[in-house]
Parts: sequence; structure tokens; C-alpha cells
Amino acid sequence: MLKATAGIFLFIFIFTTGIAEAAKYRRLVNFEWEAIEGATSYEIELIPVKIDSEEPKAFNFKTKDAAWNGRLTPGKYLMRLRSRDYRGVPGDWSPQSDFNVGLDNVVLKSPLTDKIETDSADKKEIEFKWEAVGGADQYEFKLTSEDGTTAITQKLTEPYFKAEVPVAANYSWSVSASNREGIISEGTATSKFALNGKKLEKPSLDKPETEFVRELKWEAPEYATSYDIYIIRRDERTKKFEKFKSIEKTTSANLDFDPSWPGGLYKVAVRANGNMRPSSELAKLSFKVRSGDRSPAAEYTALVRKSIDRVTGWYGIASYLITEVKFSGVYPEKSSKGTYNAVGGTGRLGVGWFGSSTPWGFLGILDLSGFTFDGKTKTFASTELNSVYRISMGDRTELRLQAGPYIKEHPDSIADASTSSAEDTKVVVAGPHIGAEFWYSLTPKLGIQFNAHLYNSLLKMETPNNRDIEPAMSYQIGILGSYRMTQNFTGLVGWAMREDRVKYQSNPYTPIDPSLNFGNTVESTVVGNYLNFFAEWAF
Repeated sequence: MLKATAGIFLFIFIFTTGIAEAAKYRRLVNFEWEAIEGATSYEIELIPVKIDSEEPKAFNFKTKDAAWNGRLTPGKYLMRLRSRDYRGVPGDWSPQSDFNVGLDNVVLKSPLTDKIETDSADKKEIEFKWEAVGGADQYEFKLTSEDGTTAITQKLTEPYFKAEVPVAANYSWSVSASNREGIISEGTATSKFALNGKKLEKPSLDKPETEFVRELKWEAPEYATSYDIYIIRRDERTKKFEKFKSIEKTTSANLDFDPSWPGGLYKVAVRANGNMRPSSELAKLSFKVRSGDRSPAAEYTALVRKSIDRVTGWYGIASYLITEVKFSGVYPEKSSKGTYNAVGGTGRLGVGWFGSSTPWGFLGILDLSGFTFDGKTKTFASTELNSVYRISMGDRTELRLQAGPYIKEHPDSIADASTSSAEDTKVVVAGPHIGAEFWYSLTPKLGIQFNAHLYNSLLKMETPNNRDIEPAMSYQIGILGSYRMTQNFTGLVGWAMREDRVKYQSNPYTPIDPSLNFGNTVESTVVGNYLNFFAEWAF
């Protein structure tokens, strides 16, 4: 009889079969040991180690070779074996040896790509998937970011998991399987990926307010960490833009403009870069730099005019004049005169243009006036189109001359002395307009304006009796204080005094009282002192 002390050397090999029985998943297990001299067969006893109180059941197998293979469910086992000689007499059992039948390794499905592009600026939900492992009761999922700010560990029963994680970070994730007996998969499956964020927005460039450029600035887009700056300058000899300066990976959201750089027309392009985020498109801006002296003293001398400088290009105006007006009229054929006071106002809108290389420009204006008297409101419109010519008079003053045609609706109220009544109507006239504005700059923000305008009614458009008009002069004078709020917006407020007058021929008549002589001309006059609010802005 052979003794167990003769020594048994046991080798256990476990191979994944990928085949599961209907009841339980089993793996192919191979045992090999050193053959015992004189042994003709071997008996193997396997006992599953249960974690509950169930009595373990022993399984016995016989083999003639010093090897055995079979299918076992994953778990913990105790094994012993003994040999038999040619008579069938068994030897002693070997000491029990414990071994584990492990679970298959987890096979990851997604994400498996090295880089994930997203359109998210902050966080992104990622779905993790892997193949189900036979015999596994749960999975341990781990996700960590390279910088350590994100760490997720979850026990799961299904082969997938969703997590919302910050973008612009590198991640590694792993999954291992286990069962109730504490058996785990033979290895932990791991993978890495980079989660890129949304493309950066373009920087918002600040246009220099003057040609005395000290620095270039821009508003940093969110998540930007550095900037690439490219500057080109127009060569006045070739009339072409040429590369002037380039700076890459600067972290400042501004660039000092070197005083030694020459004046002229420049273009700057700025691109924002970020950590694990696609760089932005180029933000571009054109600007002029003054040639010659750009010292603070020279800048102040130039800037002091800014409060009165009109912008170049297209601009709009809007104003509102508030007043109590006094109306008076003479009506010969009715042998009467009429006067009354009314609350009134005039709204004005206009659009104009000034060139950067010429003193000429133009301004078109549309007015709408309204007067309330005796519970009734009457409205009257006017329009004018002017050429404008600017004359600079030193560092602080400028004269602006206007000339052009106008057309205007004028209120008229025909009083009848015989009936003590009045008929409200209007007169429409047209003619030339001339005006002058004298501007004086107090500071780069504050200015003052004196203005005067003359309107000569020469053309009849409409009269109540269809008779011809007679020339009449209307005028306006005023003073405004101005404040330049931004480079493109100026607000003004002040006083204006205006007298509008029209005359037209009366119908032939016989005076009611021959001693009264009213002449042969109907005359209407509106006089008002206005509180004037005015605004001008560039398009």
C-alpha cells in the first residue's frame, strides 16, 4: 500500500470555457500531480466551502492518470487525493489543500477610445459598459481623474454605470467581478481616456478709444488659460498688411503696446487656448495708431476734443423738446385776432453721416410736434435735409454749418369775432434752412454747444384758403451741455427758444368795422421756450 507521505505534488490549472450550464456557470479546471510509483489509479475528493450553514457535500472522482479535469462553479474548495495499487487497495489521503476557482476577467466595452470630444463646457454624462461575467454577483466600478479631484467607487449588480463628470480631465476606470463567496475575477480590467471640453469662445476685443494706444485688452472667455496674439501692420508704401508681431501662450488678457512701435493702421488677432479644450476661433480687430508724439501731454490735447467730436461714419440722433407755447394769429377777413397758450412738445429723429477724410457730411431730420389746447391735441410734422460742413478752430472749438431744404406743417387757428369761435387748421410751407452750431470742449467728456437756425418759408404747399403765402422767417436759438458717455454715445440737455411764423394772403373781404384795419395778410405765430433733451449715437 502506498502512503500519502510518499508525497503528492499538485498543480492546478483553471481555464475559462465561456460555456455556462443552464443552472450554474462552470469553468474548466485541470489538476495535475506527480505520479506515484506503483499507483494504478487515483481517487479525488472535492468539497465546496459554503458560506452558509449548509452541510458541504463531497464529490469523488476517479482517474487512472496523474491528472484530472472537470467543470466547477466559481468558489472555494477543499481537495484531497489518494492512490490505489493494482489490487485496488487505497493509500492514505493526502492532507486537504484549498484552492479557488476564480471568475473570468471583466471585458470592457465602452468607452475604449483614448479621447472623447464633447460639446459640454462644464460636465458630461458618460456611460460605462462591460461584458457580464458568468457566476458574478456584483461588480466593483472605480473611476478616478488624473488630478485626483474626481473619485467614484460603486458596487453594482448590472454591467453598466452612468456618471456625470467634469470635462477637460484625464480619467482611468476599472471593473472587477466577485460573487457571494468572496471570489473575485483573476484580474482587474482597466482603461484610460481623455474627456475634452467644448471649444472655447472667442475673446471679446476692446477697441482702443483713441489713436493713442497704450495697450490692447480683451475679455477672457471662460476656461481660457493662455492666448496666441498675432499683429499685422499696413505698409503705406506697398499698401499691404505685413506680419509685425506674434506672441504665443501668454497668460495675460492684455498686451502692452510698445511706445516705439510706429503709427499706422494695425490689425490684431487673438486666439484663446485652454486645458483639454479646443482653441477658439481668432478674434480680429482693426485699429489706428497715431504717428509721431504719443506722450500723455499730446494725448490730452487730442482727447480734449473728444467731447465735441462727431463720430465718423453713420450716426443717429434723437431729441425731445418740452414746453408751453404761445399761439397768436391775425385774420383780416374775420376781423379778428386770436391768442392762446398750449402745452406742447416736439420729438425728433435723425440720421447722418460724416467722413473721416472730409469735413463734409449730411443730416436728415424728421420732427413731430404736438400741442394740447382746450382738451384737444393736434400734431404737426416737419422734415429737413441738410449738408453739414465742419470747421476746426483750435484744439477745443469747432463750428458746424448746416444748409438745406425743409418742409413744415404749421398750426393755424382761425378766429371768428362774429361767432366767438375758432377753426383749427394748418399751413404747410417749404423753403431753405441755414444753421450754425458752435461747440466748445471743456474736458474729454464735457462740452457746450450754442446753436442758431433760420427757416425761410418761400413755397406754399397748403393754406386753408388756398391763397399764396408771403415770405416769413422762423428762427431757433439754444444752448446745450454735452456729456460723452461712451465712444459712440453722447447725451445733451439744454434750453431752446423757437419762433415759428407763417404768412399767407387773406380772401377779399369787407371790414365789419371800417375803423378797424387788419390788412390783407393772415399771420400765425408760435413762440416757445423749450427744455431740450438730445442724444447722438454711432451705428
